[in-house]
Amino acid sequence: MSSVNPIQIPSRLPLLLTHESVLLPGSTMRTSVDTARNLQLVRSRLLKGTSLQSTILGVIPNTPDPASDSQDLPPLHRIGTAALAVQVVGSNWPKPHYTLLITGLCRFQIVQVLKEKPYPVAEVEQLDRLEEFPNTCKTREELGELSEQFYRYSVQLVEMLDMSVPAVAKLRRLLDSLPREALPDILTSIIRTSNKEKLQILDAVSLVALLSRPDLVSLTANYRP
Repeated sequence: MSSVNPIQIPSRLPLLLTHESVLLPGSTMRTSVDTARNLQLVRSRLLKGTSLQSTILGVIPNTPDPASDSQDLPPLHRIGTAALAVQVVGSNWPKPHYTLLITGLCRFQIVQVLKEKPYPVAEVEQLDRLEEFPNTCKTREELGELSEQFYRYSVQLVEMLDMSVPAVAKLRRLLDSLPREALPDILTSIIRTSNKEKLQILDAVSLVALLSRPDLVSLTANYRP
């Protein structure tokens, strides 16, 4: 397992509702913000905040933000990704909106929604998913074996691609440099996978269960530089 210090997120997070994309821990994506509550979150939190903590938000997938803040919130997806807002770019054309560059930090689970307006805020429970302190030697051994097996299968599939292509060679080097436990999230974010598949990976909060998925490594074959 990795010796990197664990990430600690606030127990309360403002929620950014996304419908057409899924952010995984360790990955970065751009998302457009143009709906009522999401706009309020950017304007009130990201643009006016002065601390690092003010740039951390909870990204909730598979949940559309209602067009008007007079509408009730829809049911929220239970698992989200805590994210760091790296960049915020605004525009008024063709209508007011912001483009956010966000980087996933770790998973969390919504405990309860504390408020819905002007933007939703929830009490959250951090889910590192990577069992930092396995309870038994058997668990540690199982995690180690599964992690190494996943790594070997991933390497085999990548080496079946054209290694003369720079992007493929870069992916091969990436496999060696990343902590084994980070491979499922990172690979899923860079290979050609559907949002449904990414959502399934996000919802896998047990590392043993995730690494045991028979379809996960095969997704690597979908990588296209």
